[in-house]
Amino acid sequence: MAVMPAAQACSRLVYDSDNGPVTARSMDWFHNPEAKLWFFEKGMERKGGAGEQSLEWTSKYDSIVTSSYDIATVDGINEEGLVVNLLFLLETSYGQPTESDKTLSIGAWGQYVLDNYATVDDAVKGLGQDPQPFKITTVTLNQLATSLRPGSIPDDILSIEVLPGVTMGNLPFSLHMSISDKTGNSAIVEYIKGEPIIHSKKEYDVLTNDPIFDQQLAINSYWKTLYSSLNENNIAGLFLPGTSSASDRFIRASYYLGAMESNAEEYKEDRRSELAAALGIIRNVSDPLGLDGQDLGTTQWRTLANQRNNVCKITNDTDATYFFEYTKNPNIFWASMKKLKDKNLSSMVFDQTTAPYLSGDVSGNFQAKAPFCWDLLSPTCDNDD
Repeated sequence: MAVMPAAQACSRLVYDSDNGPVTARSMDWFHNPEAKLWFFEKGMERKGGAGEQSLEWTSKYDSIVTSSYDIATVDGINEEGLVVNLLFLLETSYGQPTESDKTLSIGAWGQYVLDNYATVDDAVKGLGQDPQPFKITTVTLNQLATSLRPGSIPDDILSIEVLPGVTMGNLPFSLHMSISDKTGNSAIVEYIKGEPIIHSKKEYDVLTNDPIFDQQLAINSYWKTLYSSLNENNIAGLFLPGTSSASDRFIRASYYLGAMESNAEEYKEDRRSELAAALGIIRNVSDPLGLDGQDLGTTQWRTLANQRNNVCKITNDTDATYFFEYTKNPNIFWASMKKLKDKNLSSMVFDQTTAPYLSGDVSGNFQAKAPFCWDLLSPTCDNDD
């Protein structure tokens, strides 16, 4: 079993209701991963960014996404309410492509799913094909910081020993994916020994990091059994594991989701309260800024994806779609899929780091810009061709 470096401690959860789910996510890292928000229009011609065998496709759906280092879609929602979240999993092994395999950059994986699928069932069917529709290719953090995005990660961070004999820079971008849709359905996709392992069930509403998802479920099952026994026997002393480890965060998020679903029905009549509840849980499993240092990462940002299945009021904006909280800012802002679509621009970006005190609807602040490059062989590319 791999030991998860705390710097890669991300979490994701799905808070469900009759109004449609809210998917919440946190991103933890040693320093700011240069997150930006993007809007991409359907109909864009895409390339996989992984050499001559790269997969090519045309996007079917508009999407709002968060990028890291201008090289990867790590989070986002499409116009059908499908959400993807990519989190670190050290036990990942994508396998080596053969001469006949189509290839896809790890930076493009999340965007591929948002571009091509409207529901979890569609995504599970597409990603689970045999033979595999593509092989994912990845790079190490050293490669990112030297050849692809020079200077993006400081040398003192790359040299941190996160496992015996393994520095931060030696780690590959090894990610697993969670997918959710507006019905509340959920799927977890992990690549183990070169094969996709897909878990699909509405109850799979939490994801963190290592160990693999099967083992996380077993650990959480133990705690659920313990809670049930304590409650049935009226034994005081219920407690939750409180460290930053992936398993502890998984258990806490699962517990609070269950408690909210059974004890807080009145909140589910008010979409604003539902969003606040989901944000409260994802904050509970985040690492505060004061923990940042050589041994622990910190939560850099959080997102909420509003997958409503009917019109419900959020503050004064019925079209709010994707919420973003940069943890060094005192505010939350959001973007509207409808308002961004109405601009009739194929690719737009909002760089939240340049506007630290903005709050509310920032749809009007998105500016036209060519898509970022997820090509792993070159620091520049033309994904928008």
